[in-house]
Amino acid sequence: MKMILSLKPVSIQVLKALKDASGIDANNLASQMRLDYVVVMGAINELAEHDLGYFKEEEATELVLTDEGNDYATKGLPESRLFKLLFDLKVKEIELNELKAKATKQLGIDEKIFFLALGNLKQARWTSQAKVGDSVKVLVLKQEYEEKQEEQLLKLLNVEDPLDVREIPAEFKEYVEQFKKRKLITEKKYTKRTLHLTEIGKNLDSSKIGTLQEVTRLSTEMIKSGSWKDATLKAYDVTKPGAHLNAGKIHPVVEIINKVREIFFSMGFIEIRGPIVESAFFNFDALFQPQDHPAREMHDTFYLSNPAKANLPPDKFVKAVAEVHENGGNTGSTGWGYKWNKEIAMQTVLRTHTTATTVRQLGKAIEEGVKLPLKVFSIDRVYRNEKVDFKHLAEFMQVEGIVIGERLSLADLRGTLVEFYNKMGFEKIITRPGFFPYTEPSLEISVFSKELGKWMEIGGSGIFRPEVCTPWGIKEPVRVLAWGQGLERIAMLRLKRNDIRDLYRNPLSWLRKAPYPRL
Repeated sequence: MKMILSLKPVSIQVLKALKDASGIDANNLASQMRLDYVVVMGAINELAEHDLGYFKEEEATELVLTDEGNDYATKGLPESRLFKLLFDLKVKEIELNELKAKATKQLGIDEKIFFLALGNLKQARWTSQAKVGDSVKVLVLKQEYEEKQEEQLLKLLNVEDPLDVREIPAEFKEYVEQFKKRKLITEKKYTKRTLHLTEIGKNLDSSKIGTLQEVTRLSTEMIKSGSWKDATLKAYDVTKPGAHLNAGKIHPVVEIINKVREIFFSMGFIEIRGPIVESAFFNFDALFQPQDHPAREMHDTFYLSNPAKANLPPDKFVKAVAEVHENGGNTGSTGWGYKWNKEIAMQTVLRTHTTATTVRQLGKAIEEGVKLPLKVFSIDRVYRNEKVDFKHLAEFMQVEGIVIGERLSLADLRGTLVEFYNKMGFEKIITRPGFFPYTEPSLEISVFSKELGKWMEIGGSGIFRPEVCTPWGIKEPVRVLAWGQGLERIAMLRLKRNDIRDLYRNPLSWLRKAPYPRL
């Protein structure tokens, strides 16, 4: 019989198996054939070399039982076991403590699990509770015992092979989130590989395939005896690319952060950091934001109960800020015309912007007699009570810088902005008049995105108002230039992501292919 080609024995086995089950998961096939997963993948790669087979990759999520979930899959949910006990006792009502004692003795469940099971039975309306005299009675509402439907999902998951979340029957999907909250199951993301035969592989007569016995490694004995001369040595194609290695690398967002930091350093800036837990004084009051401003409400800001109060700076600064709010102080402004409240200023918040960090620098610069001009920047996390969607996060990064110096103007501000964004890789930058609460005049910044082919607003800027600067001892001719933007907005442009959540939920299929940002 004339042989068409020769393959390794394991590749012939995989070929025959795929004739009956093309499109099977590689892990499942390895389990069925009792072979190592790596051996199966090596076989499919050999089939691919001869255009007989191939594999497809996709990101998948499997559901895995926790230790507690495994226990419940075997013994049953505690609520089912508790109801079975009630059913076996043949009672319509029973005193609560008596039932707890019987459950502990006969079922071996502790008090915490007992009340959890009782609560679930009450929620399912299988039982209810009523106070009779000085005791609490458990009333049985359901007439017969039956296995709860969600237990079937536990049994489905209690198998040797993991279950893909897409394979969950529709009638069980509602219980997945419920079990995740109860910490009975966890999700595990992995790369799923399905094996397929080409048309050539499907039509190939297996009887015409020869068995290839290749020598992949020369031993000392083979060299001494000379037997290697008669052996079939495995051929190596030096022009063929090696296997793709998913090597570790720096996250693309971290690369952008490092680049932003590098640009600021090259422009003579100093990096500063500030506390995440901030006082309302620095977060709002020092920026001339009135204490009844809507942005201070709970629906915009995360307030803390522990610690509930923050320390304020020295009294002279607190007094100066209070006067600015009440009557304008020495700024020539009329202020907001209300009685400033120190207690409100001492409230603690998760900072809503890093401007709280840069405004701290104003007083520090004058107090310490820092030589001007002073240029500082900050890259740090901020928090806002936002609804998370494809373009909003409750926790994100903010980038901003300030320049303190004499006789600074909008021309200096615009020149600094153009230089920064040019170094960030944006060739076209425009600024136009805008409004921001603590700068006047203010400029909005837009850049042209080559990736999207359109202009995008990317941040705000301006000169700090006298009401912000004067309390810290900064007066004409000294002025403060300021600008900032969300880091994620830059990252989405540079990394071509349409969903801001991708930057932090880290889909592996993207991270493996994501190039280093060319900035």
